Amino acid sequence: MKRGTLFTIAGGLLCGLLVAGALKWRGDPNALWHIVSQQCVPDQQQQHKPDPCLAVDLDRGYALLKDRNGPLHDLLIPVDKVTGIEDPALGRQLLPHYFTQAWKHRAVLSDGLKKPIPDAFVSVAINSRFGRSQNQLHVHIACLRPEVFVALSQQGKALDEQWQVLPRPLMGHTYSARTLSATDAEVLDPMALLHDYVEAQGSSMSHYSLLMTPRADGSFVLLSTHLALTELNLGSAGELQDYRCDLMTQL
Repeated sequence: MKRGTLFTIAGGLLCGLLVAGALKWRGDPNALWHIVSQQCVPDQQQQHKPDPCLAVDLDRGYALLKDRNGPLHDLLIPVDKVTGIEDPALGRQLLPHYFTQAWKHRAVLSDGLKKPIPDAFVSVAINSRFGRSQNQLHVHIACLRPEVFVALSQQGKALDEQWQVLPRPLMGHTYSARTLSATDAEVLDPMALLHDYVEAQGSSMSHYSLLMTPRADGSFVLLSTHLALTELNLGSAGELQDYRCDLMTQL
């Protein structure tokens, strides 16, 4: 057997062990759902206070919660049971556009810092089934890592509205990207765009993750990576985010 083949098999086995370990040791996968359904929503309904959430919007179907990981890290979570990015109702106009709603609530980061954070520094992300710890859909609201911000500034100039593989990896992983105009972002669900792309690849949404961040011209970049054994990649676009927002130290 060739050495390259042996390395590929060994890498695949190692990534398989990582996936199994991540799924086994991630703690209670329903913790977020319990917080939202048993605390935030009842408190909002009965006392008009969403504790421990930051906000609960029952009309639009979501709650905002400060994540315990990192000082500048918030989550948008559906108040209905939605397992994750692989939920078949997502991207088919059957559920609210949670991804877009998360972007519209990016000011929670500035509120937490008590200082305005430029939109250019902010991103929203959702991880794959294998790259997450919770089985309730949650969109991460956080700044970009400084090195990712620089890389996108360099690589993003050649992007258009067709998905294409970035010429250089981000955080050691292969990413595909496309743009989304500001006008389209008002009406199109980014997760629906990813769903169409994944279907065209003949793959499964459960393997994919998605991140959205703005460009200087007001449009957006959508970035997606996916479960890949050879890259030891669990499909977590959230790896591009920085929960301390070190970009603010560069102003």
